[in-house]
Amino acid sequence: MTTKLSPKAKAELGSLMVNTSDLVDLLSLLPKEQLSEYPLLQKELISKHPKVRDYNKAIKEQRFSKEEYRDRIFAKLDMFAYDLAISINTDYLIERVNLIVGGDIALIDELTMEEIGADILQRILSDLSQHVRKHVQPKGDHPFLAERGRIDHIFWRHAEKAYDAYVKGYNTQAALDAWCQLNLHTRCPQSFIRWMKTYGDPRELHEWISYTNT
Repeated sequence: MTTKLSPKAKAELGSLMVNTSDLVDLLSLLPKEQLSEYPLLQKELISKHPKVRDYNKAIKEQRFSKEEYRDRIFAKLDMFAYDLAISINTDYLIERVNLIVGGDIALIDELTMEEIGADILQRILSDLSQHVRKHVQPKGDHPFLAERGRIDHIFWRHAEKAYDAYVKGYNTQAALDAWCQLNLHTRCPQSFIRWMKTYGDPRELHEWISYTNT
């Protein structure tokens, strides 16, 4: 399949190809599976990247150890995880801990993974992973916040109803569109199912709640 690019997009592609260093930097950021057919290129993109060389030099000069570097990364991830966790519903986790330690808050520090339970831990990790994209995607990705183009406010102010319909079985564009015409008296945007797979229930999205309250 051949992708047809606009003249402006072709100009940008041409500029990128001419500026080899920019192209190499861009390719180095791709997930490894995207370059699986080019193993030598993939290896050199990483090993010869200036940041990687700087890291290896720092290790060689014993400015820090690999373990210290790893621990600093995970300390940062701890902060990210906390910011995500306080923005989602974790009542089920708190309820499980209630049953174990009651009102003795000091006992929380002594809890083991087994006591909290694998099911609860798996659920909280799953909830956090699903919530990551909601936090890192720019607000402009939400159609109801778009500054240009036509926004179907009738649909987007009732998007939670369309979400519920999707969950109940109206999970194709045609079926959901027919449901929206019958129940919301408007069409379902072509992008809604893709948007919903990224962000989930609109009622859990701060930007959507703020939008509906304005």
